[in-house]
Amino acid sequence: MEEARGEPQSAKMERFAQLLATCQRRVFLYSMGLLHNAADAEEVLQETNVVLWRKFDDYQPGSDFACWACQIAHFEVLKLRDKKARSERLFSDQFIDSLAEQSRQSMDQLEPRREALARCLGKLSGQDRELVARRYQGRATTRSVAEALGRSIQGTRRALHRIRMALLACVERTLAAEEHA
Repeated sequence: MEEARGEPQSAKMERFAQLLATCQRRVFLYSMGLLHNAADAEEVLQETNVVLWRKFDDYQPGSDFACWACQIAHFEVLKLRDKKARSERLFSDQFIDSLAEQSRQSMDQLEPRREALARCLGKLSGQDRELVARRYQGRATTRSVAEALGRSIQGTRRALHRIRMALLACVERTLAAEEHA
């Protein structure tokens, strides 16, 4: 079956799946920021995915798919809120709209920070990178990391603080350099 743009259905599905995979986390976090309820955010994500597929022919290739997905998620948030009893509503639709706009702006700023952090993590020594990885994996605590490494809790805490400060400085330098480039 050929599509209107001359693209085979299988190619269209593959392109859609690739674009969708790149933004699922972002759309979920965006929805979570508006709803503050993981189950509701997951429901919005699923409904958004359905709408994205139904309207995929309207997507303009080359434009920001994640931004388009977040716009659709915003409408799905409003629909979900309408489904819920008015007595459960804590915020007006205008407040949610304002929050949605602020969230979109914040997310646009987060991606460059995340990329800068990844580059800065790559610049750490192997020992520092391992310490950070151990601390932020699963349900690890500073205490559990210190015990696993046979180090004191205070020493581990100081090392993590030093690494965090170095990462913060590196991220800020990286973003400033990119802004002036």
